[in-house]
Amino acid sequence: MSLRQREVIALLFALYGTWFSIGIYGLFLQLYAFYVIGATNLLVSLLATVYFASNAPASIIGGYLIDKYGKAKLLLLLSLALLAVSNFITPLIKDGYYLLFIRVLQGCSTAIIIPLVNLVGARLMGTGRGVGTVNMFGALGFATAGIIGGFLADYISYIPLFYMSGLIVALGFLNMVFLPKDAYNSVGAERIRISYLKRISISIWIIYIAFFLRYVAAGGIWSLFSLFVFTIGGNNFYVGILQAINTITQVLIFRKVGELSEGRGLQVFKIGILLSVIVFISYYFSTNVIQILPFQVILGVSWVAIYAGANVYIIENTPKEIQGTALGLLNMVNALSWIIGSAVNGYLSDIYYDYRVYILLGIIISFLGYLLVEVYYHIRRESI
Repeated sequence: MSLRQREVIALLFALYGTWFSIGIYGLFLQLYAFYVIGATNLLVSLLATVYFASNAPASIIGGYLIDKYGKAKLLLLLSLALLAVSNFITPLIKDGYYLLFIRVLQGCSTAIIIPLVNLVGARLMGTGRGVGTVNMFGALGFATAGIIGGFLADYISYIPLFYMSGLIVALGFLNMVFLPKDAYNSVGAERIRISYLKRISISIWIIYIAFFLRYVAAGGIWSLFSLFVFTIGGNNFYVGILQAINTITQVLIFRKVGELSEGRGLQVFKIGILLSVIVFISYYFSTNVIQILPFQVILGVSWVAIYAGANVYIIENTPKEIQGTALGLLNMVNALSWIIGSAVNGYLSDIYYDYRVYILLGIIISFLGYLLVEVYYHIRRESI
């Protein structure tokens, strides 16, 4: 097996484990905190808020470090080790404020892993194919987290989920640690300066702003989504199934959409946001879990279009020496939007005792993101 093949396999394992962990914690930590520990809606929403509050600065710092110094393998190993440890120690103390500490550790680690794996994958396999392939495995990790997690949570308890996610991330760490010291040396070490950020074009800043608006909406909805599912007759099994439908869809189409995004990233991104609006409308009007099952397929298509479109467009339209920083900025924008969305939804849900209030707000905010890209794209076409 060649070095490049080993590098690719290690990337796939790393992102699979990372997204498996994100899936377990995104879907089941809120239920563990609410039903086992007795946390309030606000404290549950803060689990997402502090995760992304640490994720945001770590994203841009990590992107800058990889562009300036390289050391992609070292950064990935340190981040995977931190993520694995945070998973293993989660059940040690049954306290909501202790869980906030855990989420800070996880936010810092995933902020490095996700944009760096996207960038390295793009360099090793080509932009669209690389982004699509690595994220296909990331989506597979999220999907299996939903299926396995829902089963174990219903029939055993939430605690084995944390140990399992720690073990899977640790296996990804071990798979990468045996790569040669010079693995991934094609990434970074460009000696960039902060002033180079001026080279990021206006079209990419439009992507950042629209991405921010969509995830202010989505971040708030997802931070309490499992609790919303319970209010319309769902249980742990349905929480897992709903997410599995979403992510299995992603697994099936990520690579193809990544390839299709080459040269069309902005258009693909725009379609993804519009599909998100449709999904959120379905949530608002749903009266039982069955009604939203088919819309999880649309959600999967939406996320792939948004994520692949944004990442491919940024890589294609950013100078090589600042691509890591530019992708780190995208991850930071995502983090900031979750901070705002999760905090606001937690506050509103404690006031109104109705998760639909924020879903309605999310529909409006997401549509504003779509309009921004649509207007910009129209102006751009007219000027050509």
